Amino acid sequence: MRTNNRVKAAGLLWCAAASLGNPTDAKAQWNSDQWLESPVSDEVFENYLGFFTYDDGLDFRAEVRGSEQREGIHTEQIRFQSTPGVFVTADYYRPAGAARGSRPHVIVVHGGGPMGKGMMAPFAELLVRQGMNVLAIDLLHFGERTTDLLTTFTANEKADRLYNQKPVYLEWVVQTVKDVGRSFDLLTSRYGADPQRIAYHGFSRGAEVGFIVTGVEKRFGAVSLVYGGHFDRLETGHLAAACPANYVGRIAPTPTLLLNGRFDSDYDRELSVDPLHRLFGEPTEIRWVDTGHQRPTPEDQRGIADWLSRQLAGN
Repeated sequence: MRTNNRVKAAGLLWCAAASLGNPTDAKAQWNSDQWLESPVSDEVFENYLGFFTYDDGLDFRAEVRGSEQREGIHTEQIRFQSTPGVFVTADYYRPAGAARGSRPHVIVVHGGGPMGKGMMAPFAELLVRQGMNVLAIDLLHFGERTTDLLTTFTANEKADRLYNQKPVYLEWVVQTVKDVGRSFDLLTSRYGADPQRIAYHGFSRGAEVGFIVTGVEKRFGAVSLVYGGHFDRLETGHLAAACPANYVGRIAPTPTLLLNGRFDSDYDRELSVDPLHRLFGEPTEIRWVDTGHQRPTPEDQRGIADWLSRQLAGN
């Protein structure tokens, strides 16, 4: 039984964590986090874990709000309760027609665009054609879960109102970890997913928060994190409990794929990405491609799908 502490975490960790400054130049900004050099101890990390617990007996109150079939893929638009009074909107992708045996599943988490989960539809469909079913969820404040916190979804607005508001961002991270854990539970209880064959895939912000999600949630059979880093170019600091550097070394031994663009202006390789990559354990595969910050090319998407398929087939 996972107990639901809600997010008194934010207030407690705000008091406990070190406060960061607001450096003005890019190099200082990306180097402003002491945890890249020295992640927190196991004892401190164990204290963080309590804030991510939830009630796994809470009624999902799941509902299918619509469905469609296109080019051999059946998609359900669903809604389910994650924590008391907090509902996640999601799309569940599977082949059209009768199910044939047990298929691996992937939970897919989008980047910081207003479309939310909708931006991941082409990749979700590719995964289905590669033999996997997919649950694509909306992050809080994005997609169908929009609130008045974000209205324009510009990089500056997201930084000013969410990413650089330390207690707000920590609360958002904690809720995201719970939403993904509940998504895992939903797949096993409602869709009959094999708990040994469920992966996490995150793109951009879905990768940055995914560093934390998969450092906490140890049930995944594989993890792919694409175009993410420690800070993006407009972030100025976060609390220790919301810092990827304190989590990525704890993803192992889950097989992990990291893919980044050499010319990514959002996540600088030297200052934001390479220092974080050095903290990962084994087995971790790192791929660099000649792109900026963008959706992976069709070739790279196929490579990610092939990697996920191989990892989940072996479990």
